[in-house]
Amino acid sequence: MKEKILNWVGTDGLLHIICSVIIVSVLNVLLPLWAAVLITAIVGIGKEFIWDKWLKRGTFEKKDLLCDLIGIVIGCL
Repeated sequence: MKEKILNWVGTDGLLHIICSVIIVSVLNVLLPLWAAVLITAIVGIGKEFIWDKWLKRGTFEKKDLLCDLIGIVIGCL
């Protein structure tokens, strides 16, 4: 099952998870947790919708948004 999840997430998904964990963790040192979560979510959503979808600089994927959410949750632990 572990391999199946890793195959589905892929390298790009892991990068989204790791980046979200780092952003939440760093911001949480400077800001309350709710603000760190909000800013990280805005960054992830902005990356997908603005950079990937509207500017067509990447591929818009709902999976990336889910990976961002997973990273935010892990970063809150």
